Amino acid sequence: MKRYRSHIIIVTLMFLTLAPASGQLYGTGFGVLLGNPAGATIKMFFSERDAFEGIIATSWSGVTASAHYQHHFKMSDPKLRNTHWYLGAGIQAGRWDNTAPFYEGSGHVIPVGIGLAAGMESTFGDYPFTFGFHVMPSVNLIGHFSLNIFQAGITGRYVF
Repeated sequence: MKRYRSHIIIVTLMFLTLAPASGQLYGTGFGVLLGNPAGATIKMFFSERDAFEGIIATSWSGVTASAHYQHHFKMSDPKLRNTHWYLGAGIQAGRWDNTAPFYEGSGHVIPVGIGLAAGMESTFGDYPFTFGFHVMPSVNLIGHFSLNIFQAGITGRYVF
């Protein structure tokens, strides 16, 4: 069964990448996020200006998964036609150990919250890579209340 599961995932990813990318920066991109937090990222455009970004990251002796909807805007300068800025919002959940500096309990905690996303992203002509910067302030509402306003990072993705 495990062998078939990996085949299903590969075929699904192949079909997702066949979606038209007219007017978009790209169709799908996989890459890394460096900053606070740091981890892996995937972004998929589902229309000319709308994208979904998923992030799995490590931070504060734990792991966080987040999913954001993003709406992209074109830059007004024609020289920056391969650069978009975006705004978005989403949800997040994670698991922290008691070594996190802001968590004073014992054992671990599973926080769930909401977050915002704002940033810029550029493609490089015919090269299949992007580079971006974003800020993602968030608030955890369930499990352990915390306000995380200093989350920011840079992304690099391979796109297709």
